[in-house]
Amino acid sequence: MSNRTASTSSVQLFLQSFDDAWSHKLESILAVLKDVTPDESIWQHPAYAGEKHMLGLPAPGTVLWQIAHLEHCARHYAQIVRVRPVSEEPKTPSPSASNLPELLVALDRAHHELREVITELSDADLNGACVLGHSIHSGMSVSEFLRMTIRHDSWHAGQMAVARRLYRERA
Repeated sequence: MSNRTASTSSVQLFLQSFDDAWSHKLESILAVLKDVTPDESIWQHPAYAGEKHMLGLPAPGTVLWQIAHLEHCARHYAQIVRVRPVSEEPKTPSPSASNLPELLVALDRAHHELREVITELSDADLNGACVLGHSIHSGMSVSEFLRMTIRHDSWHAGQMAVARRLYRERA
């Protein structure tokens, strides 16, 4: 057995984490969405009833809203990483899909688009600027931006898991 170990690039490590947040068998977007039903996807906990409903998106707090939001963000993030550094964040349109089956397909497509953009990066690209100007993502390097995308996916996977549990336990 050799003392040498295979070197894994930083981009490969990002892709592993990105893929885990998407498809890990226990803690991922796909795991939490397994067998989600249309009725379950549109259920809104009363805590969200007073939230502002944004045009073009499902009702706030629903699993369907989470899916639409993640789809929109994946397309938005892919565009930012593709044309970095951006001084103003691009205007990304709302999802065109509106029902569960269509949004799941759109989310899968957007996720894979973002993954493809990440695969095109080199380790040297990770230290470069990603977002300049004045936005919530201002001052982020490509590396920090990619870490944020992974955290964002995990955050919403957790929210969907809680929403599904509340749906099953509702009175």
